Amino acid sequence: MESKGLMPVRLEEAKALSDELRLIILEIIEREPMSVLEIVEELKKRGIVKTPNTIRYHLAVLKDAGLVELVKVGKTYKYAAKGKFYAYTGSGDVDDVIEKLALEVKDDVEAIARRLLEEHWDEIVEAAKKLKPCEFCVTKHFVEQVIYEVFKKATALTLAELHVKDEDKEENT
Repeated sequence: MESKGLMPVRLEEAKALSDELRLIILEIIEREPMSVLEIVEELKKRGIVKTPNTIRYHLAVLKDAGLVELVKVGKTYKYAAKGKFYAYTGSGDVDDVIEKLALEVKDDVEAIARRLLEEHWDEIVEAAKKLKPCEFCVTKHFVEQVIYEVFKKATALTLAELHVKDEDKEENT
């Protein structure tokens, strides 16, 4: 029997990311902060016509999920993505590659997780106690959630520093 991986998901993020328009908005404001009207104009360039009120609604959902923030640009405030988000549609082949590579680095990840648990147990438990249980779940994997979020954040920081881009790889092939 294949072991199942832990797949923690914050409900607010899952809800916010479940809409294709919100994913497009995140991609737009990841590059530079924009006002609602600037987002409306950028969407029009892509053939998507939405009212400012519709965009405000979607931005509110993203902001409530912690994925977007208001930043001061000059004398006004604009919306900016708090990170870079990737949405993709994969296939079994892609899943196989991901599984293979995950198994390849599993021992390294395990060593880091063990080190975090040994050196920061009290901090991790305190953070875990502050997480709210999902109203649909009866199990609570809060320590695992904290470790997962640490890995997710460290991975994002590392990839941002490496500037890994598809175009970079294409130039080298």
